[in-house]
Amino acid sequence: MKGRFKFEGKGGEFFSLILIQGLLTVITLGIYYSWALVKIDKYLMDNLTLDGKKFEFKGEGGEFFSLLIVQVLLTVITFGIYSPWAIVRIVGYIAEKTELDGEAFAFDADGASLFSLLIIQYLLTCITLGIYGPWAAIKIYRYYAGHVSYKGVHFEFGGDGAQYFSLLIVQVLLITVTLGIYTPWALVKIYSYLYSELSYEGEKFGFDGTGGELFSIILKGVVLSAITLGIYLAWYEMELMSYICGHVSIGESSAAV
Repeated sequence: MKGRFKFEGKGGEFFSLILIQGLLTVITLGIYYSWALVKIDKYLMDNLTLDGKKFEFKGEGGEFFSLLIVQVLLTVITFGIYSPWAIVRIVGYIAEKTELDGEAFAFDADGASLFSLLIIQYLLTCITLGIYGPWAAIKIYRYYAGHVSYKGVHFEFGGDGAQYFSLLIVQVLLITVTLGIYTPWALVKIYSYLYSELSYEGEKFGFDGTGGELFSIILKGVVLSAITLGIYLAWYEMELMSYICGHVSIGESSAAV
């Protein structure tokens, strides 16, 4: 696994897709929702490549519906306690149905360990009035990455809570001082840090997008979405995905500006 990601989804195609899926979901009072999600995932994966190698999502609406309904019911019946087990089942299904160059991913986490992790991180974040949040986030990122594998090899996430805390504090301060204008640059800094801590078989990921480019995309997207009463959102989402994916690589040196 090495190279650069590329996303080629089109706004017009995505608009038609989400319009039809949204209507079918409304008409069926939500029952069609699982099929809609599968179709959207298929479209997104069909338009994503890594160094020319194609991604593919092979999930089926009926399968996902059966899985989702059981997980939702168990989560409701247990007043949310079952949610970590539900997350593991759902993420596991999505991973095993997602392929890159004909090889499926896998997610081998278990509900009990995720439950313990989330409870501890939540309590520590509450006790510290949110200060521990960055450390909690890093531990959760590491857990998820460490349980995802491709061709039998697990991903790895380094990351350090103190570094992430310092990064977030600076970015939040700059966003506040600039009345939000700095947000795209802050996002690029955060993306760059998180991707740089992710690796596969010793090859590090990287993000080399720039704040200026992201600012232009966001400004254009917000203005046109407002003018078109939300219709442009489909094009905006595709442009954002193209920007993010196009600046993510593995095994290449990257630097955000």
